[in-house]
Amino acid sequence: MELKDNIDFGKEPIGRLFRKMFVPTLLGMLFMVIFTFTDGIFVGHGLGSDALAAINLVAPLMLVSTGIGLMFGLGASVTASIHLARKNIKTARINVSQATITSVAILTIISIIILIFPEPTLRLLGCPDSLMDECKEYAYGFVPFLAINSLLCSGEFFIRLSGAPKYAMICSLVASVINIILDYLFIFVFKNLF
Repeated sequence: MELKDNIDFGKEPIGRLFRKMFVPTLLGMLFMVIFTFTDGIFVGHGLGSDALAAINLVAPLMLVSTGIGLMFGLGASVTASIHLARKNIKTARINVSQATITSVAILTIISIIILIFPEPTLRLLGCPDSLMDECKEYAYGFVPFLAINSLLCSGEFFIRLSGAPKYAMICSLVASVINIILDYLFIFVFKNLF
């Protein structure tokens, strides 16, 4: 399978570029919404209202991770595209590398702080004593992967920048499908093992 969509950012008309980028980008974003949406459906039906409340209390941590990924992904892709237009490929690669390393470092530090001080963090997020155990359980399973979540968000910008918006869309689709399958397996099939 060809990963590139044969997009020439320098020579193609703007209208055609917009169409080639818009549809795959929109579908990729919809797949990411499905990714998050199905978590709530499976948890609500499979584990109950307390588990769903715990996930919603810890969800702002995911939003911070997603926001950092989008911020660095969008910023780096804009500056890198400017350098690519000027034929400064090395500088464009440095921009993407710096954004990736910086976002991962920030989220690793945040994750370590949250894992060292889970209760104060969860109380700051509004967690009541009655849901502390459920919130901690979810946080311990999710917080170590904040940096990976961020890379999922910023990586799509970098893939599109390389001229492969359809491939970025496929990555979102695959992540969503895997999430749905794993949600089903761990919540319904393996529920009693943990």
